[in-house]
Amino acid sequence: MSFTVALPIMHRCSLEDRLGREILQELVWSDAAPADVVLALPGEGALADCPVWLGEEGALALIETAFKRLEDQRRMEQLNRVGRALASEQNLDRLLDMILVQARELLAAEGGSIYLVVGEGDARELLFAHTQNSKVGLPYHRFRMPISDSSMAGFVAGQGRSLNIEDVYHIPGSAPYQFNDSFDRQARYRSISMLSVPMRDGEGEVLGVLQLINRVDESEPSRPVVPFLAQHQSLAESLAGQAGVAVKNAHLRGEIERLLEGFVNASVLAIEQRDPVTSGHSGRVATLTVGLAEAINAAHEGPYAEVHFSDRQLRELRYASLLHDFGKVGVREQVLVKSKKLDPAKLELILQRIAQRRLERALAALEEAWERGDDFDPIRWRLVLDGEEAEANRLIALILQSNEPTVLSQDVVDGLGNLAALRYTHWNGQVDEVVALEDIACLSIRKGSLSDTERLEIESHVTHTFHFLEQIPWTKDLAEVPEIAFAHHERVNGKGYPRRIANGEIPVQSKAMAIADVFDALTAQDRPYKAALPLERSLRILEEDAKAGHLDAALLDLFIQARVFDKLEPVR
Repeated sequence: MSFTVALPIMHRCSLEDRLGREILQELVWSDAAPADVVLALPGEGALADCPVWLGEEGALALIETAFKRLEDQRRMEQLNRVGRALASEQNLDRLLDMILVQARELLAAEGGSIYLVVGEGDARELLFAHTQNSKVGLPYHRFRMPISDSSMAGFVAGQGRSLNIEDVYHIPGSAPYQFNDSFDRQARYRSISMLSVPMRDGEGEVLGVLQLINRVDESEPSRPVVPFLAQHQSLAESLAGQAGVAVKNAHLRGEIERLLEGFVNASVLAIEQRDPVTSGHSGRVATLTVGLAEAINAAHEGPYAEVHFSDRQLRELRYASLLHDFGKVGVREQVLVKSKKLDPAKLELILQRIAQRRLERALAALEEAWERGDDFDPIRWRLVLDGEEAEANRLIALILQSNEPTVLSQDVVDGLGNLAALRYTHWNGQVDEVVALEDIACLSIRKGSLSDTERLEIESHVTHTFHFLEQIPWTKDLAEVPEIAFAHHERVNGKGYPRRIANGEIPVQSKAMAIADVFDALTAQDRPYKAALPLERSLRILEEDAKAGHLDAALLDLFIQARVFDKLEPVR
C-alpha cells in the first residue's frame, strides 16, 4: 500500500523530518497530480488538495488529515470485505474461525478467542467456542463458564461493555475481574494487551464476546506487543457487530435446519408407519445415495470426473432420498402393503367356498344314490369322499401357489382358467361363483402381486411425492429436492415412470438414487414376502439392469468400485 503526495521538491525535506513513522512507511512523493494529496501544485487530490503552499504547519496538518482519511477508507473497505465474507458463510464453526482470522488480521493480534452466550434467562452461560494463536498451538476443549463480572469475558457479556487492557498482569485490584493465566502457564505464553468486545445482533442483544490478545507493531522487525488504541477498539466493535449479526443468522439457520430435519424425520416415520414392511428403506436409500455422490466427488476420471457436489447439495440429496417415497401416503393401504395377489380375507373366503363345494358335491352324490335306491356301500362312499377331498386339495394348492408373487408357469395359468366354472350354493340358496372373475384375474398375474391397475396406483406415489414436496417453501439450497425425488424411477433408456423422460433430462442425483433404491429392494432383509438376495447376486442384477438401459452404467461402476454398499450393515 502507498500514500502519494504531489509536492514541489523544495518543501519535502523539512516535512519528512516531522511526519510520523506510519506515514513515512507508505509515503511516495510525486512531482504532479494525480495523487492522494496535491499541495502547492495544480490539480485535484483523491483525498485533499491545495494549489498554494500553506506553510510547514499547514502542510503537515493537511497531509496527516488526508492520511487519517485514507486509513478510515481502508478500514471501511476491510469491514465491507469482512462483512461480505461473513455473510457468505453459514456453517457456525467455519464462521467462528473466519471471524477470528479476519479480526486478528485487521488488528494485528497474535491470538483471539470467541465466547458464545448459550442458554436462556437465568440459565445463560458463556461457551468458550473457538480460539487461535499464531505463536503457540495447543489443542483446546470447549467449556462453559458463568456470566460473571469476575472474569473478563463474563464482565463484557454481562455488562455489554468493552474492555481494553494494556497489560493483563497489571489489572487494578479494584476491578471486579481478573485475568486467568492458566493458558499462559500451560502454553508458556505471555499475554499482555487484551481487547474484549461484545458481539451483538441487530437488536442489541449480546450473543457473545470477541477477545483479541497481544496486538503487535508490524512496522518493527521485532514485532513488539503494543496496546490496542482507541481506534482499534472502535474497529473491533464494528467488526464484532458484523460478527454478531452473522452468528445470529447462523443460529437462525441452524434452528431452521433442525426444524426441517425434524419435519423430514417425522415424514419418514409417517411413511414407515403406513408400510412397516419397508421400515428403514428411506434411511438406507439416503445413506447409499449420498455415499454414491461422495464417490462421484472422489472420482478423477470417467464421465463424472467434473461433477462435484457441495455440502449443501449433499444435504439436499439426503433430504430428497429420505422423502422419495413420501407419496405412498396417497396410495390405498391394501395396495401399498399387498404382499400376495389376494387379500387375506378374500383368500380365506375362497378356500372356505372350496371346502363347502366339496361337501355339497359329496352330499349330491349321496342323494343321487338314495334316489336310485342303491344300498349303502361304505367302500364306494369312501371313494366318493376321497375323490372330492383330493379335488378340493388340488384346487386349494393351485390357488395358494398362484397367490404367491412369483413367475407363473403356463400350466398354472391354464389351471386358473378352469376356476371360472366352479360353483357353490350360498346360504340363501343362490348358486354363485367359487372364485370371482376379478379374483381369477388377480391370481393370473404373471409376475409379482399387483394387477395393472394396482401397479399404476403404486407408481402414482412418485407424482404424489412431487406434488407434496413442491408445496414446501424450500430454502434456495434445497430447491431441487422435489425434482430429484420426482425422477428417481425414471430410467436412462426413457422407459421409466411417471414422465418417461430421456437420459439427459434425468438429474445425476436421481440416477444415483435409482441405483440405491433398486439395491436396497434386492438386499433388504425385512421383507416378509421375499428373501434378501446375496450381495454378489444383487450386483449382477444391477449390472444386467445397466446393460438393459435401466440404470446408469458409469454410476453403477462407481457404486461397485467404491463399495458404497459397505456403508450399510454387511450384505451377505
